[in-house]
Amino acid sequence: AASLQKLVDSGEAATLEEAQQVLSRSGHQAALQGVVERGDAATLEEAQVLHSQRGRAAALQKLVDSGDAATLEEASKLAGQRALAASLQKLVDSGDAATLEEASKLAGQRALAASLQKLVDSGEAATLEEAQQVLSRSGHQAALQGVVERGDAATLEEAQVLHSQRGRAAALQKLVDSGDAATLE
Repeated sequence: AASLQKLVDSGEAATLEEAQQVLSRSGHQAALQGVVERGDAATLEEAQVLHSQRGRAAALQKLVDSGDAATLEEASKLAGQRALAASLQKLVDSGDAATLEEASKLAGQRALAASLQKLVDSGEAATLEEAQQVLSRSGHQAALQGVVERGDAATLEEAQVLHSQRGRAAALQKLVDSGDAATLE
């Protein structure tokens, strides 16, 4: 408490809470510098990545040790689910969304907007519209790759043919379901 008060008295922090943050940041920086000095990382940025990786590994192991998850893979999924649930709840609590369902849609929209902007910022697309096309093509390519990896097709070309056939079949089924056609032929 005395060191916090010293930070406030010296003008380095306006409040005790701010002084706690200053002290915490300086301690974190010192820990990262120690990682660099030991040779575990070449830069402070690498030290931060290493620190984050170690923290995540420890958190996952804690989920396994507590019995919340049987494996580290399961713990990773559980941690992801909990993080998503917390971020959606935060959107509801802040008033940005009225329900968790609305928060999920809003989070998806924000993630898409960020991805599109990243494509523009990186120069992969000149406009947000072009970025949407780039993202769509890469998603389509990923879907085709998934068809190949599952063994449903031997090549990307075969996967494209299969994808087209499935799309046509779905469109025909939709016509039958709506009553616009009597049969699939």
